[in-house]
Order: sequence, then structure tokens, then C-alpha cells
Amino acid sequence: MKARPAGPDAAQPWKSEAAAGCRYRHQASPGAGARCIQLFLGLTGMKKVILKTLINRKSGVRAAGLPRSLLRKCEVKIVRIRGRRVWTLSPKNGSSETLALFLHGGAYFANITRMHWRLVEKLLQSTGATFIVPDYPLAPAACCKDAYQFLEAAFARLIAENPAKSLVFMGDSAGGGLALGFAQKLRNEGGPQPKEIILFSPWLDVTMSNLDLASFDRKDKILSVRELKIAGKAFAGDLEATDFRLSPLYGDLAGMGRISVFSGTHDLLHPDALKFRRMADEQGISFYEYPGMFHDWVLLTGLKESRDVIGKVLAYPVFGPADLADEE
Repeated sequence: MKARPAGPDAAQPWKSEAAAGCRYRHQASPGAGARCIQLFLGLTGMKKVILKTLINRKSGVRAAGLPRSLLRKCEVKIVRIRGRRVWTLSPKNGSSETLALFLHGGAYFANITRMHWRLVEKLLQSTGATFIVPDYPLAPAACCKDAYQFLEAAFARLIAENPAKSLVFMGDSAGGGLALGFAQKLRNEGGPQPKEIILFSPWLDVTMSNLDLASFDRKDKILSVRELKIAGKAFAGDLEATDFRLSPLYGDLAGMGRISVFSGTHDLLHPDALKFRRMADEQGISFYEYPGMFHDWVLLTGLKESRDVIGKVLAYPVFGPADLADEE
């Protein structure tokens, strides 16, 4: 066993921001790993591949299996709710009093990937929290209302089984938008509110109407405006695109837990993250900007920029001091 390291960027400031929020701009340029990945994405035409997948209405329906390294580190419980799986992952060396609901991204079309599981593994090992990972319904077979009905049922069960734990919501990309929208819905209905809502490269507005998107479309090697308009329309069903459940940018943020947004300046979704930051200033959100970083870079946990993000997350007071096992 060893004490959790603070890390160079997780020093005193991060532990005093719970009330007021913060503004952080990463000073280091993208590392060699990040630059190589962006070059690879551009050369392989990943943007066109993803667009073609959405136009053909195909998605990664099956959830990726859990990596063996994750299975060695945690106890896994699987339950089925409305015919879909919900994984509960608890550290084998003892969990903290924090329960984290993690919602994966994938433009509401693609299921959880091995990269998502690797991120969950790092976060679980770093924080000592118990993680709940739901296999929520996806387009084109399902819509937003289906996803919320499933999440409501799953959340009611996990709260009943863990009444005393502190709540954290996390999500990347579309999962970030879903996490924030679900928190808003719980607040509207008087339900329990997470202490922290942590959003990695979140998709906050499916209307894709921000005038600044065009210039970022050229920078982003993964996402395109056309691609996300197709995905958003398919997932919306009969909801208006400005409904907060689809586009939490238009929802009310009063009375919610602290919101943290991690966003890169080469991400198509960055303009809406900036717009959200300006709109949410009075709520004291924490905003972390990484110049030159691409969409959802946090999933690539080997990158130094991803490690920096994880270091900041684990320093949040809700996770508290933890004694963690040595990494293998």
C-alpha cells in the first residue's frame, strides 16, 4: 500500500476551489504523444470514417469487455435493469465513501470502449471510489427518453443500495452532456444531487448552432458538425434539440453540485464549452483548458495531458485522502 501522490499540478490550489470554482489554462504545449495521435487521425481520415458510420446508421452496439488489469483490481457486480447491464466496480483493497456514476461517450451511437474502461481503471485506482457504469440505450434503436428512463431506474437502485455514500457524476463527450442533463433533471425533481459533476470534452448542445463551430471543425480530426447533427437528431426522438436533457447548455444550473469542465482547444465542442463557462460564471464552475488538445484526449490515459487531468480530479475533496495499492 502507498499514499496517493499529490502530483506537481495537484498542489494546494485544487483543494480550495470547491466553493468558488477556478479557471485553469494548461501551460505546456501538447506532448509528442498527443501530436503524433493528431497526425495519425488526420492521415487516416478518421473524421470521414465516423461520418460514414453515422450516415449508415451503424453503431458499436456491444459494450467492450473489461480489461484483465481492471478485473484484477476490483470487485465486479453486474445487474440487469430494463434488460441492460449496469456494472458496479469496487476496489479490492477497500473503497472510499464516494460513489461515482460514469457515463461513457460515443455520440449516443457507440457503446463503451476499452479506452473508457482504461480511464475508469485509472480513476478507480486513483480515487478509491466505487464506480457505477451503466450500459444506457443508444441511437438509432433508442432515443433520449429511453436513456433517461433507464438511468432513472438504475439510479434509484444504486441510491437504495448505497444511501450514505457521497455522489459524483462523470462523463466524457456525449456522456458528459448526459451526466449534466441527468443532474439537472434530478435537481428539478428534488432528487439527490452529486457533490461533483466532472465533464471531459462534454457535448453540451446538440443543436450545433454556435457560429464559432466552423473554424473548430477544421481543427478537429475526429468530430464534424455534420456528423454530430446526424447523431443529435437520431437521439432526440420527439424532443426539441434545446431540451436540457439533450442540450444541458440550455438548462438551469442553480442548486447543483460543483461542475468541472475539461476541454481542449482543438476540439469541435470547445466553443460550446467556452459559452457554457461564460453562462455559468455565477455558479462558480471550474474550467480547465488545454491548448492544442483534441476531443476526448483523457481516454488515452498514457498521455501526459491525460495524467494531468486525472491528477486534478483525484485532488478534489470529495475523494478525500486515500491509501492506494501500487500500480502493477
